[in-house]
Amino acid sequence: MNDSPEVTVIIATYNSSGTLYYTLKSLLNQTFQDFEAWIVGDGCTDDSEKIVMSFSDDRLNWFNRESNSGRQPAPNNEGIRRAKGKFIAYLGHDDLWMPHHLETLHKVVSEENIDFAYPITIGVAPEKIQYLFAQLTIGTNFDNFHTPPSSWFHKKDLLTRVGCWAENYLALNEAPDKEFFTRVYKSGAAMKAVPSLSVVKFPSPSWRSYEKRTELENAIKTYWAKIETNPDQFHIDMLTRIAFEYSRYDDNMIIPPKTCLRMIMKYSYHKLIFFYGINRFPLREFLHFRHQRIRAKTDKIRGL
Repeated sequence: MNDSPEVTVIIATYNSSGTLYYTLKSLLNQTFQDFEAWIVGDGCTDDSEKIVMSFSDDRLNWFNRESNSGRQPAPNNEGIRRAKGKFIAYLGHDDLWMPHHLETLHKVVSEENIDFAYPITIGVAPEKIQYLFAQLTIGTNFDNFHTPPSSWFHKKDLLTRVGCWAENYLALNEAPDKEFFTRVYKSGAAMKAVPSLSVVKFPSPSWRSYEKRTELENAIKTYWAKIETNPDQFHIDMLTRIAFEYSRYDDNMIIPPKTCLRMIMKYSYHKLIFFYGINRFPLREFLHFRHQRIRAKTDKIRGL
């Protein structure tokens, strides 16, 4: 085992061994092989450890926390504490990487002296492409934009400036990944969106992943089979689907309608604040309350 790997990959997981198997296969299939991986169970009670060990790869390290924290910050921080790499990359336990993912981002961050980079990420719902994360869309900035953690690649020493993940997520007004992303850009870190599609994400709410786990596992298995068999053709197919999906928007509508609606609502609210001096704190309290309710509902589904 390499005592000084170039990259540490952190995978936070909780009782999802069926999807974790294919996630790990996409990791081991990378063209860039100088990495270690810490797969950190958040109090797992299934056979996730057995799945990790089945690969017989010394680069895959397993650690299971004694109790479940309910979200990914605690296991991610555990992985960070154990990381030996110069760079950190995150991978969701039910997401897939294209083979060129690590190689592409490592090259950009190393050669261009970037602190934090992320590629194009496609979010796949059961019947459609749900979203696409890449560059900032017109009318947005980093205050109302972020990308999924499975797309993140950053220098390890960036954490000395921004700190680790916030584990007290119930006290936050936003999701912990968005809160971490916000701290990164506010620190003045050099950030770059890389024009390369390399992350396939399966959004949990769309797949109702804690209720219909089999459906999600079958979908990931199907997508992985295509990547493993012919990654170049899969890449072309995904780009074609993206082009087809977004061809419905004309020259005056290059942003999906739902995104436009959110922007209008956000803009309208700030105009009210500016002209009428409405107190912002009721909204903050509402967002915090909503975040707690969503968290409680998810924990109930997961049996916590």
